[in-house]
Amino acid sequence: MRKKRRGLSLGSILTICLTVAVIAGCAFLFSRIRGGISNASMDAKRMIGAVHSFMQGAGTESQPSLTVRTVTVTLAPVTQPPATPVPVTPAPAQDLYQPFSFTLTAGGLISFQSEISDSVYDKTEKTLDYQPVVQLIRSKINSDVNLATLPQTINTADRKYSDVIAPAEAAAALQSMGFDQIALGTEHILDQGQQGAEDTVSVLQSRSLGCVGINVSGASRIRLVQVNGSLIAILSYTDVLTSKSKNALAKQNSLLSLYDEDTARADIQSARNAGARCVIVCMYWGRQDAVSVTTAQKKNALDLAEMGADVILGTRPSRVLPMELIYCTGPDGETHTAFVAYSLGTLLTESREAFDICGLLLHMRLRSDERGMMHFESIEYTPTYIWRQSMEGKIRYRLICSNEPPPEGMSVNQRGVLERSLARIQSIMENSPAKERK
Repeated sequence: MRKKRRGLSLGSILTICLTVAVIAGCAFLFSRIRGGISNASMDAKRMIGAVHSFMQGAGTESQPSLTVRTVTVTLAPVTQPPATPVPVTPAPAQDLYQPFSFTLTAGGLISFQSEISDSVYDKTEKTLDYQPVVQLIRSKINSDVNLATLPQTINTADRKYSDVIAPAEAAAALQSMGFDQIALGTEHILDQGQQGAEDTVSVLQSRSLGCVGINVSGASRIRLVQVNGSLIAILSYTDVLTSKSKNALAKQNSLLSLYDEDTARADIQSARNAGARCVIVCMYWGRQDAVSVTTAQKKNALDLAEMGADVILGTRPSRVLPMELIYCTGPDGETHTAFVAYSLGTLLTESREAFDICGLLLHMRLRSDERGMMHFESIEYTPTYIWRQSMEGKIRYRLICSNEPPPEGMSVNQRGVLERSLARIQSIMENSPAKERK
């Protein structure tokens, strides 16, 4: 019988080495799981547990598992009771819209042209005095709001004047006539650049005349006027500019806005948001020699009425054109009535064209009801005439009411011209909502 060999066989040694390697690998894996604990610090019990766990899982594919914690959060009970809604009781209509009324007088273009200025210039005193020209219609311009359009810039630097530039004394003449609001949105307002516009506004404001239609020196294309405890908005636009004014506008496009629908709608809405009870829009539009209302003017007038304008006053055509009431749906969906004068014509000019020498003053009484809607209680007009005569070798102009007795000194021939001028205005206004004021 062979004697048994002592010691470990090669197979046993390999088995032991493999076992040690497995245990070491398990220890490393366990240390990673437990956050990096070193093998040297592990005790035997942990080692055995780790090996046991590993051996139990041997032979199966282990997948990492995702543990989802479900946390239930119980909110603390609300200790502050919710706010109690404030009861809203609709106020009576008269509290929301206190009825109010006001009167308006509007004139057309007032041009202090060269020949008119020459006629009032005193060479000895070197002064200009327009009072005799305008004083005979002073009593007709006495409303709550008195509005006219000045189609010139005003020169404040010296006494120089022209057909498109008026001297500073023109502001005193406008004030003495009784006007208090001047529309400047015309084709010539930027002919002398921004400085010329600023000078014009400055001299007018020095005479307590409100300015609208140019964005300089506190003036703008929207003017709010306090009348009888309520606000009235006056807006002024032009749809034509001279080449000089276009060049000035190109350098500073915020000085003036040519008329467009979007601008007007935004301005009217801004005026209403500011509390305006009535919106008056001055439109400098059309051809100077126009003899009738254009389709474009009718469309623009309807658009303005639907935007919320109450009164639309047109100028630029030198003659008076028809007037009408527009019935439409306003921006609030309610039936809305607006008044449009397509051209107020010319109140003062040196021209002797038949329709240029006859003009008018428009008089209106407007009333706002408890719904805030404007009503036209009365619409009247005073026909005017530009009397021109030679006296002591000098030409002089007088602005008079053509339906009143002729002034002293008027010749028979001149009276005939006066009567024909009155007849022209009466013919134009025959089917107008405005009636002649006697």
